[in-house]
Amino acid sequence: MLAMDGRKYQVGQFVIDTARYRINSGDTAVPVEPKVFDLLVFLIRHRDRVLTREELFEAVWGGREVSDATLSNHVKNARKALGDSGELQQTIQTIRGRGYQFIAPVQELTANALSGHVPAPAPPAANPDGLPRRIGRLRPLLAVVAFLVPVLFFGSRFLSVPPSPPEHNRPYILVVPFGVSDNATEDHKTFADQLTREVIDNLRKISGLRTVPQASAFQFRGDKTPEHILKRLPDAQFLLDGQVSVAPDGTLRITPRLADLRQDLDVWGSPFTVRVDDRNFFETPAEIAKAVAAALKVKILKDEQHALAQLPSVPRAYEPYAAGWREMELFTHESMQRAVAYFDQAIALDPDFLAAYQAKSDALRSIFAYFESPQELLPKVEASLAAVLARDPDSAEALSSLGLTQVMAWQWKPAWENLNRAKVLDRSLTQTELGFALYYSALGEKAKVRESLARASELDPLNTELADWGNWALFMVGEQQASREWAEKQMRQHPDNGFVFCGAGISAYLRGDEAEGVALLEKGVALSDRAPVALIMLAQGYGYAGQKDKVLPLLAEAERAKIYMCPYETAVAYLSLGDEAGKAKAIELLHEAVDKRSNCLIFLRNDPRMKALREDPRYAGRFEKLLALVGLDETAVRSYQK
Repeated sequence: MLAMDGRKYQVGQFVIDTARYRINSGDTAVPVEPKVFDLLVFLIRHRDRVLTREELFEAVWGGREVSDATLSNHVKNARKALGDSGELQQTIQTIRGRGYQFIAPVQELTANALSGHVPAPAPPAANPDGLPRRIGRLRPLLAVVAFLVPVLFFGSRFLSVPPSPPEHNRPYILVVPFGVSDNATEDHKTFADQLTREVIDNLRKISGLRTVPQASAFQFRGDKTPEHILKRLPDAQFLLDGQVSVAPDGTLRITPRLADLRQDLDVWGSPFTVRVDDRNFFETPAEIAKAVAAALKVKILKDEQHALAQLPSVPRAYEPYAAGWREMELFTHESMQRAVAYFDQAIALDPDFLAAYQAKSDALRSIFAYFESPQELLPKVEASLAAVLARDPDSAEALSSLGLTQVMAWQWKPAWENLNRAKVLDRSLTQTELGFALYYSALGEKAKVRESLARASELDPLNTELADWGNWALFMVGEQQASREWAEKQMRQHPDNGFVFCGAGISAYLRGDEAEGVALLEKGVALSDRAPVALIMLAQGYGYAGQKDKVLPLLAEAERAKIYMCPYETAVAYLSLGDEAGKAKAIELLHEAVDKRSNCLIFLRNDPRMKALREDPRYAGRFEKLLALVGLDETAVRSYQK
């Protein structure tokens, strides 16, 4: 047990009495286990800095072997004792890759307090925006860190956590998909790809490095030349490539090579010999990451060393896991469904395989966003992410994915909470910034849309999901020039992505370039292999370009595919006809979109294509009711902006 000094600490309404080993809330004692009490006191005493897991193990458990799960549970119970939770983190904050820090205001009680008078916490400083009055209503557990942690309740919406300035002094590394020898099988190619992903993941755990995320890194599979890389990623400094060679006995020889992109000089290289059925195969990505850091003279912190050492508990589960990622990369409806099945196989083999749960959630979220009825997929995505959070309540990736999903499902309160919570835990996740961009687009906050997209693009410049949705976020709030520049850049970066061209086409016809819009939409349809949603958007383009005879045949073709047709975008196609029957059908389809929880409804408030309904007295009232159903009516939006 820690040596106690007899002090009392006040945190909001709670008093932690180290002489009597108890916590009081007013006259009520708060039950707490001894180790939880010790942990809480140690965090409070050292609240001026982040405490690593090793320090906490040493101080609270005397250096005894303790699992991370035990520490996480004790932190959870310490928060609970003070009325906090892992979602709010108003008292103890998890610093990803570092440890924990006590962040709530603490007052060491004076003699007056010891004699029975407990002074109230000092009020916050004056603020010309009226913020202290809101904080006062939310006492006692509002934590103020170096930035404002969002207050998580429906009636108030604070600014999102501001980003840290980019650290351009850190080495910036691109890891491209490792190649394979001519005698490699498809399984070997799958393992080479997964090895690349694991190396990227391990390098991203090292705070002294900047590493291009997986989504952007795999864009260079077909062209790894420095000229091509620097054209698309002009800030990249180092290239890590590798070759996987297969020996006759099945042994794999992995030969990574780190090069300086600008000088075309080798910085490091060393072969690794492994077998895929041996434990050392799973250690190889971490060993490569450590060697890269050493070659670049970057120190790996203690907690980062621990994170790099994490290995799967059931190696056999790795094979279906890798196969699932191979299917994810194909990004079709069928491949995403196969990916989910593979990840389920991995989970069945290893029920504690956290990465498989997260990957399954990512696949389901892609199906939710692009391929099937959101109403049917939403519970599956939420259940899958709940499984991740049950095993790791501080998973920034899961909270970020959940927040983005909830934005698309117009669940505004939990979306805001989870996105902010994710950003507190990890500021490097692109999908968090995309979630904020879509959230702000729904509310019509132009400047914040641009800011969030700029941060997202800096984090993961070639991310295809960002390329698509970012354009929508811009043109829906009337940022026509920014939308045009974004679309032109993304089409250059993703010349084979049909959805990017379709979004660019809609942006074009909205600014009055109907002919350009149709041309881009036709290309998007061809690239997407005539996907139903692309056909629906092309129908809109034809309608607004005056080729109204082509609208209904395209909608009929989309319907014949017998897969999900977005009612919202179909409603817009009917509006493009410009007649009374089209408006009536559009209102009907918008109600269907509400029933099916269409993700496009996040744009309902500001979508310029809805002008015909908003300004028609016969439909304006019904349109306002639709806004209320999705939480985007004036009353709701004003409450978000208090």
